[in-house]
Amino acid sequence: MRHSRNCLLLLVILSLAFAIPVLAQQSGGPAGPGQQAAPAGTVRGGALMPEDVYTPISKGYDLIRDGKYDAAKNEFAMAVKLDKFNPFALNNLAVLDERDGKLNDALAHLKDSTIHAAEYKDKVAQTCFAGGGCMAVKPVRAVGETSSILPIIQENTKKLEAKIAATGTPPPPGSPPPIVPAPKTK
Repeated sequence: MRHSRNCLLLLVILSLAFAIPVLAQQSGGPAGPGQQAAPAGTVRGGALMPEDVYTPISKGYDLIRDGKYDAAKNEFAMAVKLDKFNPFALNNLAVLDERDGKLNDALAHLKDSTIHAAEYKDKVAQTCFAGGGCMAVKPVRAVGETSSILPIIQENTKKLEAKIAATGTPPPPGSPPPIVPAPKTK
């Protein structure tokens, strides 16, 4: 009898040990009125982005407007650490990289930003140019019907690819050389 009670107690403890982390992940953090935040690194599926991701993006955008580009870059990098594929933060990092002449880095950020951009329904409050052809964006704490960031990213990508082609910017180091067909022999 005593042995079965110990087994039952052990089973209950193990069940709780596995259930508590799962429940904690599902509850997330505060994202806004009536919204749940997704755990860092997960796609939100149309919910407002969590406050801890939104805040550095918003602050970074304000720093861009004030011309404090390095500080803005730090804010966007912080947001990306919390939400790896956040299209707002990655787009804004791309704008700053383009401004610094790091065209390949900017294009890499834009390509990463498109991975889940359609799933981010946060509305765009403002856009601005930060010394280049690409637009920086500031989200607003409201959810739209569709992604308002995706068309901006697509436009920025098109502009940046044209700029790279026009300037003859070489591909990033470690890129495979273009495939050239072998010459025909008799």
